[in-house]
Amino acid sequence: EWKREYGGRIAGQIRRLGASCDWSRERFTLDEGLTDAVLEAFCTLHDQGLIYKGTYMVNWAPKLQTAISDLEVEYSDEPGTL
Repeated sequence: EWKREYGGRIAGQIRRLGASCDWSRERFTLDEGLTDAVLEAFCTLHDQGLIYKGTYMVNWAPKLQTAISDLEVEYSDEPGTL
């Protein structure tokens, strides 16, 4: 359901960046048959020290229950205190 509603946004962002891809072969990382390959790739990259899990700010969407791209965030100043 999430992919259907928001997946096009991601592809649109990549197209706006000027990527020249074979869009007929586009796949989503959580498509059936890809999740094992994605997990293996991330574990391999982590084991090689090429990616890491760190402490940093993410754009978390509580309604979507996922992190979203900076391009998808609509920023606004809100009064309040921390």
